[in-house]
Amino acid sequence: MGHSFSEDLKWRMVYLYLDSYNKQKISKLLYTSYSGVCRILRNFKKWNCIENPFRGLSGHKKLFRSTDIKVLKGLVNEKVDWFLNELVEEMKMRTGSGIH
Repeated sequence: MGHSFSEDLKWRMVYLYLDSYNKQKISKLLYTSYSGVCRILRNFKKWNCIENPFRGLSGHKKLFRSTDIKVLKGLVNEKVDWFLNELVEEMKMRTGSGIH
């Protein structure tokens, strides 16, 4: 993974772009990669900020507690021939929480 640019440098890229400098010229002036300039400007155009606001926010919040995992392990060992929908229904009954 490459290095990340400082916040100051990212804003300099944006300000130069807003002052009608093209991406190639910005990368040469600031001694940065052309692709890095493109990435920062793409984020700015899309979200009006220099960082991707959704970066690092992947997946859902964990639904199971450690006790739920223990119940699920026991259930899978006990009912090896059950289908997933049957396991889901049994988990709902045993733990009282829904699975999405």
